Amino acid sequence: MIIKASIISTLASLAVLCTKVWAADASILGSGLTANGADPSASADGMIPAYTGGITKPPADYVPGGDHVDPFAADKLLFSITAQNMGEYSSRLSDGQKALLARREGNYRMDIYPSRRSCALPQFVYDETKKNVARARLIDGGNGVAGARIGVPFPLTKNALEIYWNHNFHWHGHRFHAITSGANVYKNGAITKIIREDWRYNFYADPQGPDPQHANDQFHWMGIWKAPQRFNGSGFSMTNTINQIKEPRNGVMFNPSTRRIMKAPAAAVTYEGPLSTTDGMRQSQDMFLFSGSPDRYEWKLLGKKEIFVPYNAYKASSSSTSHEALMTPYNLNPDYLRYELHRVWVLEATQKDSFRMKQARRVFYVDEDSWIFLMADIFNKRDELIYVQHAFIKNYYEAPACVFEFDVMHDMTTGNYNVDHIKLDHGPANLDFDLELSDFGSSALRRKIGR
Repeated sequence: MIIKASIISTLASLAVLCTKVWAADASILGSGLTANGADPSASADGMIPAYTGGITKPPADYVPGGDHVDPFAADKLLFSITAQNMGEYSSRLSDGQKALLARREGNYRMDIYPSRRSCALPQFVYDETKKNVARARLIDGGNGVAGARIGVPFPLTKNALEIYWNHNFHWHGHRFHAITSGANVYKNGAITKIIREDWRYNFYADPQGPDPQHANDQFHWMGIWKAPQRFNGSGFSMTNTINQIKEPRNGVMFNPSTRRIMKAPAAAVTYEGPLSTTDGMRQSQDMFLFSGSPDRYEWKLLGKKEIFVPYNAYKASSSSTSHEALMTPYNLNPDYLRYELHRVWVLEATQKDSFRMKQARRVFYVDEDSWIFLMADIFNKRDELIYVQHAFIKNYYEAPACVFEFDVMHDMTTGNYNVDHIKLDHGPANLDFDLELSDFGSSALRRKIGR
């Protein structure tokens, strides 16, 4: 009994010690680090400014529910990077950017503007991020996360998988709605518009607390296509799970030609399942630059670098910007794009020996302020660059929230590219839409399609 009591006493002491260590670690958030876990200091050359809190309220001329007013419209162009001068900036470019610049086709260039560390989140999200330091943990070899909610799960990150989950869980509201206006853009100038209405109910971000019935569910997602014509009326209602080894992503699909709702085959919605509307340019795991289970790759943290990345994409995503003006052959029109110097975490994901995937190696560039994957260079098994993927983010300052606004996937073999999640003339997403759990599932999908 004495020994047992001693063991219990020792364990209790260790628990208290661990709690104190965690608390001490968490206290650095908002002081030594930003509240989201980034380095608040300026870069040595001053090109990256110190973090001062980001944009926390809308500009005076913003109309609620309307288009986002560009808070940096008055910024002057610093310089442009082209094929002719990219050698001067080589250390601050990704392999994918160098390949796009060096390509003879297209007119890709990078217009560099003053760096604006605009990202911000509501205070309650920062509060939950601080709490996650003590309660979040990787499970099942990094294939899932337990204990975290609402905020960044691992703001004091120690490895690549933690950074992946930080990206996967970055906060963009609890109940999301948008009409997206993407496209397949071909090198001959042809554009196939892909219009889809999206609804997402994010369990992880639920301010009411975790629902035990949905402990492994990250979000419900319903999407209904309106264009192109051959996909008009097609739809899905999916549940994106957290630990997809424990329970794969699952849901139902609606085919307008048969008027039937059927269970979505796992092969169609996980890993290398092709996304049919993208003309072979994307797989399921390419959503949001990487989505789904990380288990088929070995993940490595390569460090932190200062890289020119797409940022503050207010002009490109404006409702006054047309498909035809933005989506030029080979690449987006550089007149609409803004690049800034930011610090990014660099991750490498290499396929495990037991798998044979088309996308054998991926290198990700992760924004330190938002934890969003901003760029991905994708290589095949011969280590040839086959895709270059760029994400464009902006602060929905009415929330505030730094949001993955849209992304572009360049097929380096064909010269074509796909744009997804962009809204353009449909206006910005609603991050607090009126949604209930009953708005998802097979019955809800049929109701929405039948409207």
